[in-house]
Amino acid sequence: MDGVQTPIIPVVGQLIKANPGTISLGQGVVSYEPPREAIESLSLFLANPKNHQYQSVAGIPPLLAVIRQKLAEDNRVKISDKQAIFVTAGSNMAFMNAILAITSPGDEIILNTPFYFNHEMAIKMANCQVILVATDKNYQLRPAAIEEAITEKTKAVVTISPNNPTGVVYPENTLREVNRICQKKGIYHIHDEAYEYFTYNHARHFSPAAIVGSESWTISLFSLSKAGSSLLVMVR
Repeated sequence: MDGVQTPIIPVVGQLIKANPGTISLGQGVVSYEPPREAIESLSLFLANPKNHQYQSVAGIPPLLAVIRQKLAEDNRVKISDKQAIFVTAGSNMAFMNAILAITSPGDEIILNTPFYFNHEMAIKMANCQVILVATDKNYQLRPAAIEEAITEKTKAVVTISPNNPTGVVYPENTLREVNRICQKKGIYHIHDEAYEYFTYNHARHFSPAAIVGSESWTISLFSLSKAGSSLLVMVR
């Protein structure tokens, strides 16, 4: 259990409780409610006895079809391989699954600082090494520094945009450059897009999986709890 750190959210919660008036900028809890249609559909789904049986591990076909449509319309990501979409109980589980699938103990995963603490924990739980690469003074990625940090043990570069914890949105050209580096080095580009709709002013979200031909080295993570405010829904 050396790879499991003390849960930071309860720790911060206790600090806030001990210091009245403190405003928390830490936890990504959305301010809007789930779509009314989703709540109504959920009651119908639960009323069907068949939906309480074991089903496809990757997700039920109707859900996979809707996700495929969403990716095409919102992210410009065309999914041709039916096995390319996998539904998990949260994007943290998706990240853990991805790390376990592509690594062996001792492999390296690159995180850009500041990083999302759950990513570090998942990597350590897989007995892999975390390699940290500093962002610039504006918390933007430094592709040249990322490439320099890649070794023969590197299996993936992880990026998050909009970023957790900084909120920074990475420009399309920067993400394309990181994705190109991963292709050249023969490693994976894991891109966390949980906060894809948290963009402001003129910032635009870009999905590296939209790059033509990148599907063999690009892993994208999305989150229903952020996009749809559905914290209480677990989809099997």
